[in-house]
Amino acid sequence: MADEAAYRQWRESAKAVKAIAADDGLALWEKARKVNQAYAGLALEGLQSKHRHKVLAAFGKVNSVFAKYTINSFDDYQQMSDGDLREIVDTVRALMPPKAK
Repeated sequence: MADEAAYRQWRESAKAVKAIAADDGLALWEKARKVNQAYAGLALEGLQSKHRHKVLAAFGKVNSVFAKYTINSFDDYQQMSDGDLREIVDTVRALMPPKAK
């Protein structure tokens, strides 16, 4: 059973990611760090199975990018390649929830 609160949280997270990605005042490494934080605490158990799998697949892709690096602090994001940072931001930005009914 889907939980409307979980979907509302997903929509809010997606809105925050869109704003972060569009913020020209942030360096690319800061965007990559912040877009991940925007989804912290998303109640996956409240999502329909197909949506939960969509979210998990996206963050699996992000984790595969992170697997190339050792990230111990926020400063370590600065050592990542621009291509990998863009892939993280683009993957998370594409994680749009279904339209609210």
